[in-house]
Amino acid sequence: MHNNLSINIVMNRLQNSSLVLPLVLVLLLTPFSATAAEWKVITHTDINNDTQTQVAYSQNEDGYSLQIYKDSVGAIRSRFSLNTALDMFAKRTCPTYQIDTRMIDNRSINDAPCLTDTAWSEFVLGYVNNFNVTSEKLNALMNGSIVTFRFMLDNGNYMETQFSLAGSKRATLSVLGNNITITP
Repeated sequence: MHNNLSINIVMNRLQNSSLVLPLVLVLLLTPFSATAAEWKVITHTDINNDTQTQVAYSQNEDGYSLQIYKDSVGAIRSRFSLNTALDMFAKRTCPTYQIDTRMIDNRSINDAPCLTDTAWSEFVLGYVNNFNVTSEKLNALMNGSIVTFRFMLDNGNYMETQFSLAGSKRATLSVLGNNITITP
């Protein structure tokens, strides 16, 4: 009974307070999705030759990162990186990725294996040919909702992490250029 009385007192004070409207507005304007990582465009500089590459980049709440970029020969690549230098991928394994409810995959286009290092794995999504990229995988990353990566670490632990794809299309098109079209 005492708790109900306290709640009623707080509610009456809130109703008479000038803070109610600003509080309600803050709550309504606050994003509700904790998994929605922001996609942005960053610049990577190759320390060997000072070449700069524009990269569509997202870091999720677990600290893992996902990048999409066009390399110097027109290959469109995605790079998934671990969240700490203390962890390493299991040797000779590529992580799997699944965009929304599509098939689980761990290969680049043309069934090529991923490129992998101790802390990152990279997949070729397609190639620019006459200002066009034909790639179901790139199209799905740009228009999907969530991509899930599953992988083994060198210590035998199985891990899974997700990235929101909200904003990935805007960032990826900015990196690839306005004159590039994507065909699934």
